[in-house]
Amino acid sequence: MELPEINIVNVVGSCDLKTPMNLEEIYPLIENAEYDPEEYHCIYIRTPGIKRLVTIFKSGKLNTAGSKSIDEAKSAVLEVIDKLNEFGFADKKPEIKIYNIVATISLGKEFDLEELTETFGAEYEPKKFPGAILKTENPKATFLIFKSGKIVINGVKSNNEVENAVKRILEKLMV
Repeated sequence: MELPEINIVNVVGSCDLKTPMNLEEIYPLIENAEYDPEEYHCIYIRTPGIKRLVTIFKSGKLNTAGSKSIDEAKSAVLEVIDKLNEFGFADKKPEIKIYNIVATISLGKEFDLEELTETFGAEYEPKKFPGAILKTENPKATFLIFKSGKIVINGVKSNNEVENAVKRILEKLMV
């Protein structure tokens, strides 16, 4: 079975340095950092020209979102950890866990969303959301299926799971 082009649009991950962070001291040392303790209790680090974000919390947890690949997400976090190490705020490189990957495919054909609801038990409430929502267990994924044939895959945690989810939805839809 030939797979359609898979576009990864967001990778979400995190790690825990297990060291409390003094955000007031860290903020001025990190380029492209945003910190307003009255608005939010973390430092946001945005990469110019890329919709990628790394967040540092007082607890020592770091989150990342907006990367287009697992490698890019891990690299973004490691860059921040390297800066923290350089300035003496952290001395380790913890495991970076990926919690969610969002990907899209386009099948180039229209779908009858009412039929998907009847056939597969998808959720479809057109007054609330223009797509049908279909969940699978193996792999555990959520699919947002639009009439246009565009499908958003959510809830997977690895590139292999993305590919398996695409195969699974193609089999289910008999495309």
